[in-house]
Amino acid sequence: MTKARLFTIPFTLVALLLLMAQGCGSDDDLGDYGGGGGKKKDGGTGEDQICLLNNCDIDRDCTDCDGERTTCYQKEHRCVACGPNAGNKSCKSGSYCTKYGDCVPNGVKCDEDAAGVPTISCKNTADCGACGPNFRVCDPGTNKCVGCLPDNTTNCQSTDTCKNNTCAPKCPKECNQDDDCGECGVPGKEAHACNKHVCAQCSPTKPCANGEICDLEHGTCVKPCGLGRPGKSNCTEDGNCGGCEGTTKCKVPVNGGEGVCAAPVNGCSDIGKGIVVLPDPFSRYTNACSTDTDCSNVSADLNVGKILRDITGLNIIKDGNLSYGMHACASVEVLDKSCGVCVPCKQDTDCQDIDVTKAAGDIFGPLGSVASKILLDKAFGPNDHKIHMFCQKVAGDYGACLPCPNMLARCAQTNENVPERGSCNHKVCETGDALGVNCELPCVAEVCAKDPYCCIKEWDYQCKVDVDLYCKNRTCEPDNCIYREAGWYCFEEQAKGGYRCSGEPGVEQVAEGHQCSLNQECRRDGDGPKAPAILCTSETNADGSNPVPGCPFGSKGKPKCFNK
Repeated sequence: MTKARLFTIPFTLVALLLLMAQGCGSDDDLGDYGGGGGKKKDGGTGEDQICLLNNCDIDRDCTDCDGERTTCYQKEHRCVACGPNAGNKSCKSGSYCTKYGDCVPNGVKCDEDAAGVPTISCKNTADCGACGPNFRVCDPGTNKCVGCLPDNTTNCQSTDTCKNNTCAPKCPKECNQDDDCGECGVPGKEAHACNKHVCAQCSPTKPCANGEICDLEHGTCVKPCGLGRPGKSNCTEDGNCGGCEGTTKCKVPVNGGEGVCAAPVNGCSDIGKGIVVLPDPFSRYTNACSTDTDCSNVSADLNVGKILRDITGLNIIKDGNLSYGMHACASVEVLDKSCGVCVPCKQDTDCQDIDVTKAAGDIFGPLGSVASKILLDKAFGPNDHKIHMFCQKVAGDYGACLPCPNMLARCAQTNENVPERGSCNHKVCETGDALGVNCELPCVAEVCAKDPYCCIKEWDYQCKVDVDLYCKNRTCEPDNCIYREAGWYCFEEQAKGGYRCSGEPGVEQVAEGHQCSLNQECRRDGDGPKAPAILCTSETNADGSNPVPGCPFGSKGKPKCFNK
């Protein structure tokens, strides 16, 4: 097996795990940790203490919780004190066991409505002790038992925050608007946009800053490599390639027109020798190939343990390697040819999510140990212990596998779990219930292949945006440039002529118009409203000689006007 030993991982992952691990600065800190706000037993001061109150897997995770809650109710991953879910343990004299498995003083009760919401009035949190797990904090402003307060998140997960007196993920797996993502990401790598129902760095409604453009496939901000179309490295001059990784020279055809960004070397053997074509750490290894088969045994060892130890200061973390594949053979342009190079990915399916548990025993010590359980809980909460990855295109048709803007949520393209059929009770440009892939063929299927939410949950505003992004023959934004590539298009009322879009992401305004004479119209070079307009390849002379029907003087390169 051919491998490259790497000693760094992408900044996004390092920074995110660092912030999530804050507060775990020493082994002693681990001993005092109560996951999700849980507390030690009264008087407990020893080392190796743990209370994962709301995220336990085994009884050991509840050893140091207060209120006699030392048994893990595995079905709900919750530490309980008594009753059938605690091995029929009983409470001490003067207290009784609630239906939720908690020991509370005699006389403390919690009347509930049919939905399990408390109906009692409280004066302090002790009054809510007999209520359900989601209603154990007293709000002094309303005298109601609630899930949490800004200064009391005892019953929340370690990855939660308190929103409207309810425990909620700081960074939700799904979103409907940008405001849902206000606490996602880390400084400098914020994920405050809602893109295709996943918190991301940018979206059609929240553009990138600092000259970067939004990769709407994944909601990430990238430097423009080429003419400003994410994932494409076409160019007309070297300046178009300034944001590319290594391929900084524009290789233009001898007869002119658009070229491609290429590495400024003449031979394939020069790639990797001062010229890198992938971002760090993948740039540290180069292997030639002709097909994907040549890359099947190429991978990189990531010493995840060393990385986590360095950024958290936790000396109990040991070395632990994870192998990450570079199994795709991509064509990398140099000045005089194309070179086959093994890369991490050409599409999202080439990227594998990183299952941290596969190395947890080496990294954190024996699985189930205090150090292992605490750090996993602090980083991942109740979510699976995976870092979700996607393929970020860097040039041509290849890219690097990087963590999603919210590493706990999938951002890679997938249409899994989309039903084969569904309701068709409204149009694609109207919001409402989730639509079936059988509706308005092929548009709904095209949308849900990119954004499954629209065929599973609901067809909301973002799904309408998806129509313009992904449907080849439909638009909900006619005569608008906001989601169009650069070029000329016909107005929906084709007798009006055509309009030109600059292709700049997020720009709605028409850059230029072109009218047709009476009884003439603009025609499209293809089907549907997104097809480009047929253009004049020549024009009538200024003095009227050599007339070109539909192309008066000054119309070369603009829409041709046809007789109706």
